[in-house]
Amino acid sequence: MSPFQTLSNVCVAIAALLYLLPLQSLLWDFAHKRNNSASGLIAALVILIPLWLLLLVGLLGVTATGGFDWLRFNRRTLYVLVITATFAMAFGSFLFMGMSPRTPVLQRIPICAPVYLFPLLTMLLVVLSLNPRLAPNLSPAVFRLPWIACASLSLTACLGLVGYQFVRAGGNRLSGVAQRIRSAGQSSSEELAKIAALDPQRDFSDLLRLAGQYQSRAVREAATARLRMNPKFLEALVADLKTRDASRSLEFVCSADLSPDELATLALPTRKAIERFTNAIPAANYMPSDRRKQLQRWGRETLRDLAKKFAATKVDFAPTITAFEQALEPAKRD
Repeated sequence: MSPFQTLSNVCVAIAALLYLLPLQSLLWDFAHKRNNSASGLIAALVILIPLWLLLLVGLLGVTATGGFDWLRFNRRTLYVLVITATFAMAFGSFLFMGMSPRTPVLQRIPICAPVYLFPLLTMLLVVLSLNPRLAPNLSPAVFRLPWIACASLSLTACLGLVGYQFVRAGGNRLSGVAQRIRSAGQSSSEELAKIAALDPQRDFSDLLRLAGQYQSRAVREAATARLRMNPKFLEALVADLKTRDASRSLEFVCSADLSPDELATLALPTRKAIERFTNAIPAANYMPSDRRKQLQRWGRETLRDLAKKFAATKVDFAPTITAFEQALEPAKRD
């Protein structure tokens, strides 16, 4: 027996022990609603990483002994394909393992299937490729083709996921550039002339929108100056904070320079506006993930800035921020 065969057989034997003992125990705990927390997923990672590294060594041994030469690629290409496919299957195994605790019992069966199937097929491929005498009457295609199918699906899924994230990130970047261009366009003299024509009492909401943090600096300053011409500016701002949709006034309060007296007046209405906004958030389990991430990002950027801004007023924003974060946490399902 060659050194490649010996090393591969030893690695697969150790991988089989990991597969049969700690991994099956963890899957049993998941199926019976035990250890479904983050610590359970960390345990899965601790088991799956060495398991797949051992299987990778076994697959490299199969490649070195010509076990994949039937694919008609040169040996270097085969090494690259085997390593890439193994990492794709390992990623798929952990991904499905992470989905398992968060799904109902009946749905866990198809979700856990790759966690059981991928390592088992890989071990069979390595053992029977290196030790054909163990099953002399068994055609090699019986264990080769299923493994190739699973590896191809995993690799395709990973490439698709990476491509989707790349396109999505590019789209967000282009959207941000378009927003900046649009904001820059609004800073023209024509836009500033329109702001000067707005009535600070009748057009209060429009001026609040133009004074928001996502507008250009020139537009914000012109709109803020126009808002302060309202003799009841502070009263109007408090009234807007008490409305059902206080997003414009919250944005203004976050970005505007306010005096200590103004901060003292606006602190409590601002906190109550955030509380109403939090209470109106739908259940996180039924919210699109993009929208939930957008709200989480908004909370991290805006709510903590507001808490710092109003720190001197002694109005405590910490419970409000905690309630907002908890409202965006998906509830655990049985």
